[in-house]
Amino acid sequence: MYKCKVYKNTVKTLSLILTISAAVCFAASCARAGENRQGYITIGVLLPLTGSDSDEGLRAVNGLQLAKEEINAAGGVLGKKLDVIVLNDRGDEEYVVKQYKSLVDKGVAAIIGSSYSNVTLALAIASEKDGIPIISPTSSNMEVTRGRRNVFRAIFADDYQAEAMAHFAYNTLNAKTALVLSNKNYGDYVQVADIFAELFAKAGGRVLAVEPYLSGNDFSDILRKYSANHPDVIYCPDDYIQAVKLINTAYEAGFSNTHLLGADSWDGFLSYIFQPDALKNVFYSAPFSFDDQDENVVKFVAKYFDSYSQMPLSGSATAYTCVYILAEAIQKAGSTDKDDIIESLKEIELDVITGRIKFDENNTPRSNVYIIKTEGGVYSAYLKLSL
Repeated sequence: MYKCKVYKNTVKTLSLILTISAAVCFAASCARAGENRQGYITIGVLLPLTGSDSDEGLRAVNGLQLAKEEINAAGGVLGKKLDVIVLNDRGDEEYVVKQYKSLVDKGVAAIIGSSYSNVTLALAIASEKDGIPIISPTSSNMEVTRGRRNVFRAIFADDYQAEAMAHFAYNTLNAKTALVLSNKNYGDYVQVADIFAELFAKAGGRVLAVEPYLSGNDFSDILRKYSANHPDVIYCPDDYIQAVKLINTAYEAGFSNTHLLGADSWDGFLSYIFQPDALKNVFYSAPFSFDDQDENVVKFVAKYFDSYSQMPLSGSATAYTCVYILAEAIQKAGSTDKDDIIESLKEIELDVITGRIKFDENNTPRSNVYIIKTEGGVYSAYLKLSL
């Protein structure tokens, strides 16, 4: 249904709108936090609202605010209004711990956060002693929730999305050879790259190499090694800034018949692509696609667009689902006690806009994986997988 074309000239404007929106929501929540809270159930939120990761955090704020408004309009939770206190974690592992302690002091029932895995892992470790329920909208590193009773995620884990992309490469694209790029700066990216390489080879494909690199690399030196023998696919589980570098470099180097594959952290890269022709064979995995024709997705997308004049990406959708997941858990528990909420989360089965939520032993859902295709400045779902 909806198609979203994001032009580079609108990025600063959209970011400014989002920043103002987040600031207003944050200020309002903080002002209310000092009031009589008897009529409210308060959820804390930790997201990067400034710095290099702020695009992801600001999109998430929009999604969770929309969910809060819908839930309150429908009667709230346990007869009370739901409120959120949003704090900026700056995408910083040390600062997120300070902000976490501030939310604990405010007596929040649970916390949504953070966006990226390194910061969320620091948050998870800090929360273990207190046992406050934590749910991340977009952190996919397996270690964030593994062995932690109180930490959950609303997105699939890295091993599952790597499995889905290896399956897609071999069975849908009929790829026989793959080049895998592995960012040595981040252990979770290395782990995903290795899993993809293992599963692609296990399916019958041939991995030409797993090439390590450091953040900031433009990939030209690596690609030059394969200029005479282009792989069928190049898999690079990195952030959207590195994705842009890879897409542009591969296009300029003439890898026009090679499919470029990425992970959920590629979401949002279209704002920085200046050569639309470079997107012909670009795909990445995501937990959400705004052109899914599921009735609930259609309603969410329409309401999100009406509210924010832009289409929702994965971070918006998964933050939205986090609020609904916590609201359902609290309602079923009949309590805001942290242990009651955790036990309720572990038993929950809930259909949300990203699929069915049922947590496994590591507090991770095995939800839908969308293969997103990008062509002509447009995001669209090419395939929806559930392995």
